[in-house]
Amino acid sequence: MHVIYYCYGSAHSSVASAAIHLGRLPSDRVPTQEEVLRLTDFDQVESWQIGTLFFKGHDEFDNPVYTLGLGPEQAVAKQALLSFLDRLGLDTGNLFLNHALPHINRYAKAGGALSRRYGLVKWGRPLSAYGIRRDYFKLVEFVQGVKVEESRRMMHKHGG
Repeated sequence: MHVIYYCYGSAHSSVASAAIHLGRLPSDRVPTQEEVLRLTDFDQVESWQIGTLFFKGHDEFDNPVYTLGLGPEQAVAKQALLSFLDRLGLDTGNLFLNHALPHINRYAKAGGALSRRYGLVKWGRPLSAYGIRRDYFKLVEFVQGVKVEESRRMMHKHGG
């Protein structure tokens, strides 16, 4: 199974979610501002990279974990991706797409827009990290739900 966290630009909510999923950010406490900003891919994806699938590592189930930015028309982009793969005859049942953007607050979204869209990295990056930290346990709860569903799907696939 391929676990994919997606959002607008693959720079903030999906990156933080994947980091929690892979244990690179803690799930039992709010990370420091520095821990969030130290993520190698936090607030780094450029607009021309939207639509690129970024491999982040393997989780405890040995499933690959990715981030993906789908831009402003996420539902359309997601449907296009799935229908294209289906037309190629590929099994899309192994894709587990998870929408991370609804699980962050307006501070993280505004910081992301300032940094990535308007190039005001000096103000946007710390604001986005602040927003991630402010409602951090919402992201943790989201990721924990993803892991429960991932486990359920794996058991179902293997006849468990």
